[in-house]
Parts: sequence; structure tokens; C-alpha cells
Amino acid sequence: MQQELSIGEGVRLRRGAGDLDYLHVSAAGGSAVLCLQGAQLLDYRSALSSEPLLWVSEAAEYRRGRPLRGGIPVCWPWFGAHPDDAGAPAHGYARITPWTVHATERADDAVVLVLRMSEPVRGPDPCWRADLELRVEVGESLRLNLRTRNLEPRPMPITEALHAYLRVGDVRRVRVRGLDAVTCVDKLAGLRSEVHHGDLRFDGPIDRMFVGTPSSCVVEDPVLGRNIRITKKGSASTVVWNPWQEGAARMPDMVGAGWERMLCVEAGNVERDLVTLQPGAEHELEAHYQVLPSAGA
Repeated sequence: MQQELSIGEGVRLRRGAGDLDYLHVSAAGGSAVLCLQGAQLLDYRSALSSEPLLWVSEAAEYRRGRPLRGGIPVCWPWFGAHPDDAGAPAHGYARITPWTVHATERADDAVVLVLRMSEPVRGPDPCWRADLELRVEVGESLRLNLRTRNLEPRPMPITEALHAYLRVGDVRRVRVRGLDAVTCVDKLAGLRSEVHHGDLRFDGPIDRMFVGTPSSCVVEDPVLGRNIRITKKGSASTVVWNPWQEGAARMPDMVGAGWERMLCVEAGNVERDLVTLQPGAEHELEAHYQVLPSAGA
């Protein structure tokens, strides 16, 4: 492969860290970098904002077949640990599998990428087949659409998430609006289920799955002077995660004070919001990210 290859207007393919392949996208409305391993978005910047939307760990491991800490990993066909196979990769196969570019398109001030998983999807036993496609629209806002089609002659249960690591100025000063009166399952409290009330603020580790909610939410960041609005389709769950200092210290790919500058707010279908696809059926999970100036900025 050449060191740099144009594969569409505003899209260039380059070999980079870890000998992996990266798509560099440039549009009038914004820019992005995406790793073809896992179809993982690593950087997005709107022309309306000087700050990147996403956080990537300084200690992220760029290696074939290894998960990369940060950006927007695609968690599929299960979220978290596999329920029956302890040896299966956490968050499924999609984020560590090579993807290919199926098409590139121009849309007004945006560039659209259409990617497909380039290897067969294999479950524990028996194997099962699915067609998986990710559509990424890079413009003044960012839109990701993950489409699953069941190719098996039997129903296929999946859990999934677009595991967005958002860059924040200081997580201790951030608040999240839009999850009031939503049931959450707290993984740090033995999967205790309760109804959350009010805005979400942070003073320690959090790992909560907010279920049964298709609503959008807003991440208010007074340090960076911006709000991030996350609108969803085909998603009944919102997952919020930050390991805090003690948890981050146990992760070799998250060093120093990096945890202070990130917050995961993930659109998905997890826990009781599992999706079951009948033979030949399709499901789409979509997340739309808009970076807006805060009122005081």
C-alpha cells in the first residue's frame, strides 16, 4: 500500500501508528480521523469549534487485534463481558476486526463514509452470520449509524453501543442533562436498579446503564465553554462511565490525569434493552453529536 492514497473527495487513506490503516476526512463542515481496525473514530472537529470532540488516551495501544482506548469504539454484538464465554473479547468483535471502505459520498458541507466489517462475524458456538455496516457523516456535526442485518435462519440477540469517549475540560465540573426520571442499573453497586433524579454530576467513579430511554442528552462543560448534544435513534440505553483516579490507575492504557479529561456517554442497547433480530431483519443504531457554545462562552 502507498503511504497515502486518495479514495474519494476529501478522504485519504494512510498507514500510521501500529502499522494500522487510517482514514483522514476533510469536509467544509469538519474533519475526522478513523482507524479501519474496528471502524473506530479517533478524532472529530467541527468547523464551528476549535476543540476536538473526542478523547484518546496518551497510552492507547495501537496494535492489530487489540482494543484502542478512546474515540468511539463500536461495541457489538455484545456489550461488556460475554454472558457465557469468559474468553470472548470484552465488548464483542467489531472493535478489533478490520473494516473496509464500501463507499464515500459528498453531502452539502459533509463527507459520508460507508464501512463494512471485512471478516465473517463468529460467535462462541455455533457460528452465526450478520451483515454489519457503519455510516459516518462528518460535517458541522457528527452522525454515526450502525446497521445490523441478521443472515442466520434463527433469531439473533445483540447488545451494542457507540462507546463515545468525550473530551471534557474537567469531569468534576461537568453535568449531564436529559436523564432525569430514568431507570439506571449501577454496575458499581452490584447491578442495583433505581430511578435517577435531576442532572448527573460527578465526584467519583461511575458506571451506570440508563435503560428504557430514547431521549437525547446534553453534556454541559463550563471549562471548555461548550455543550455537547447527543441525539439517538434506535437506542433505548445511555451508558455513562468514568473510572476516576483509582480505576484509571489499574488500566495500563490510561495514565496520569487522563481520566479528568474524559467522560463516556454511550448510545446503545444494553442490559434489558437487548435487541432480538428475526431472520433477515435489520436494526439501526444512530447517534448524532452536535458541539454548541454554552450560554456563558
